[in-house]
Amino acid sequence: MRGSSFLSRVLVLTVLVLPALSQAGSYLRVVSWNLRHEGWAAEQTYLEDAQQLWNQFGSGSTSNNGLDLVFLQEVMNAAAAQAIAQNLTQVSGMTWTAAVTPLIGRSSYKESYAVLYRTDTVSLLSSTVWSDTGDLFEREPQVVKVRHVPTGADYTFLNWHTVWGVAADRTLEAQAIDAVFASVQSSSGTDQDVILVGDHNMACTHASWSELKAVSPAVTCRLDTPTTLNSTGGFANAYDHFWLQDTYVTEFSSTGRDYIGNTKDYVTRLSDHAPVWLSLYSNSDTD
Repeated sequence: MRGSSFLSRVLVLTVLVLPALSQAGSYLRVVSWNLRHEGWAAEQTYLEDAQQLWNQFGSGSTSNNGLDLVFLQEVMNAAAAQAIAQNLTQVSGMTWTAAVTPLIGRSSYKESYAVLYRTDTVSLLSSTVWSDTGDLFEREPQVVKVRHVPTGADYTFLNWHTVWGVAADRTLEAQAIDAVFASVQSSSGTDQDVILVGDHNMACTHASWSELKAVSPAVTCRLDTPTTLNSTGGFANAYDHFWLQDTYVTEFSSTGRDYIGNTKDYVTRLSDHAPVWLSLYSNSDTD
């Protein structure tokens, strides 16, 4: 009888402990980065790019290293994104891989988007390019669906590099992105978490974003800090953002501009944009 009682207590403890383990929370750490013509002859600092991403995640020099998911803009060939993924594997000791879009653009000048991810913490569900039937965008967004492996939480990201051109061109694109966001958000009944990332060439306080902000539930800009660098290493414009719906992206934890130790060296050799980061915390899929 004593043995039976002991076994019963063990079973009860097991039942109590297992749900607690299944509810353990985890962070998904995301970076978005315009790499400045990555892959051209003068822009092939792949090891330094990987070191910046892995070692400098966060707003300060004492921030924890490591990340899970990277969105890149201004990728000039697929080999460049693959090279950064290979170097991330080397630097982190974790396996990284990349999905790269075709080159996109109306003129002879074209760019690709890329998503890089750790295979142990992120599962890539799909990577496509938005079907821009009205030719509203110079570079229509990359649509990326991922699953955070530790928690099962699903997210959809829109990776977008807005046209530069003149102010009127940028305004027209900003006024058109709301329809893309709303369409992607409403297209899935199982994943409501949509996050717009990228280099948007305009402060998120500009009036041109009024249509995006008016999407229901409300879409808000979660980063409004200077992210571009001038030639002397000074921060200039707030062009890199995260846009999301607070109602749905309840996993939002924090965001910021990545730490850069020497901005003059950085802008000379790596990019004229700082990486920006986003942390999402969850226990399970909330959709």
